[in-house]
Amino acid sequence: MSINPYYDEAEVQRVVEGGGHREAIGGLWETIGRHQMDFLVGQGLRRDHRLLDIGCGALRLGVHAVAYLDSAHYFGLDLSPSLIDAGYRHELDEVGRTKLPRDHLAANADFGLGFVGASVDMAIAQSVFTHLPLNHVRRCLAAVAAVLRPGGVFYATAWVLPEGAPLHQPFEWAGTLNDRSITTSDIRDPYHHAWRDIRFAIEGLPFGVTLLGDWGHPRGQPMLAFLRR
Repeated sequence: MSINPYYDEAEVQRVVEGGGHREAIGGLWETIGRHQMDFLVGQGLRRDHRLLDIGCGALRLGVHAVAYLDSAHYFGLDLSPSLIDAGYRHELDEVGRTKLPRDHLAANADFGLGFVGASVDMAIAQSVFTHLPLNHVRRCLAAVAAVLRPGGVFYATAWVLPEGAPLHQPFEWAGTLNDRSITTSDIRDPYHHAWRDIRFAIEGLPFGVTLLGDWGHPRGQPMLAFLRR
């Protein structure tokens, strides 16, 4: 059983080649991209900061971040080389491609961040942990901890179960998009996690974690903030 559909690169490539790179990452292109950017700026992202976007896809956030940040200050990682290529070719204009070196974007399944080089000031993973089991979440956190400067924050959305909710049973979340609910599981996509599991995931890492909760996501995904010590 695949972890989630995004691991099927052949299918993702088929969708991208049909012009569907925006839909391949779940749609709501402008809404979620702009919302992420507004959130990060509200959290203190400056133009001279270096930003890491985990699960950057076809640059839904990236197009806004590249325009806002100083040149060569945005870095993106994704599973899919097809999505990254489509975003770079079709979503960035000439100015954007000048501001974003192509080698600031990488595709791998292991959260390899060697391409980042110097430390970053802030990182975000929007709708990434919601599609990953716990050990993948932990690996991502370890990788980000290695490149995030002390005092920097890694923001990540995750379905964190309410206190007392059974981990091993499906959980239905009231949706905010067209009143559609979302059902999550501990063993299949989309995934939920208990708060104790999030705490476990940062054991031995230089992170503290806070559940920010509702940040206005159109599908209701809560936000976590991992502060790098």
